[in-house]
Amino acid sequence: MTNNTSSRSFEQGPYLSAALLCEKVLIEKDEVKSAIRIIDRVNRSVVGPNPPIEMEPFEYELTLLLKFKSGRARGVHSVRIQPVKPSGELMPATTNNVLFEGEEDRGVDIVGNMRFKFEETGIYWIHIYLNETRMTQIPLRVTYVPQVRAGSRG
Repeated sequence: MTNNTSSRSFEQGPYLSAALLCEKVLIEKDEVKSAIRIIDRVNRSVVGPNPPIEMEPFEYELTLLLKFKSGRARGVHSVRIQPVKPSGELMPATTNNVLFEGEEDRGVDIVGNMRFKFEETGIYWIHIYLNETRMTQIPLRVTYVPQVRAGSRG
């Protein structure tokens, strides 16, 4: 049976206890997770005698860590991750089904590798939905700085 968060009050759960982007997530033998190098900004720099004035598209890999606690929620729920460009254009979304069971403090962790193709500067938003209810959004700013560096003279 699927429980819909829109019919439940926030006080009953499920709860989002962490949502972040980082370089990698370490998962120890006892299942404890460590987020390494939390990232909220990507700085792109091109150095040369004539760097492009506009940023050229580039790919970048990040790891997403989401931690949910069940509260009173039980059953299968849908988690959708929807990136949005600074222009407002939607990027391809990812959907995962998660199972909430057991005690109220038990939960579900989602660790996912994400590959972005950045085509514009500004703030990219990663919207996190649980059963179509937006739980949060994560900002990721992309900046571009062209640096002119003249060649050496003989």
